[in-house]
Amino acid sequence: HTKANNELKSLAAQKGITLPAMLMEKHQKMVNDLTTKIGKEFDKEYMNMMVDDHKKDIDAFEKAADKGNDADIKEFAAKTLPTLKRHLQMAEQTEKKTDKM
Repeated sequence: HTKANNELKSLAAQKGITLPAMLMEKHQKMVNDLTTKIGKEFDKEYMNMMVDDHKKDIDAFEKAADKGNDADIKEFAAKTLPTLKRHLQMAEQTEKKTDKM
């Protein structure tokens, strides 16, 4: 994630785009919700969030790669998609294990 985030920050700077410094409200709520959970409950909720989040990210990146207006952003999205898909597979495998706990 660090590599992709650094690339995104660099691309945004080149394009004059200011990235948010704080989490969006809905993402902060997710973090807050997780802080109330422990043990298996935390593991299950966290993995559910990771699967859902990666699915949403893949959808957004596919749209950007296919229909984006900026060639550099399209390239970044297309280049990042395989990693996102691998992460989704890993998250789904881990989620299945946490569901059995």
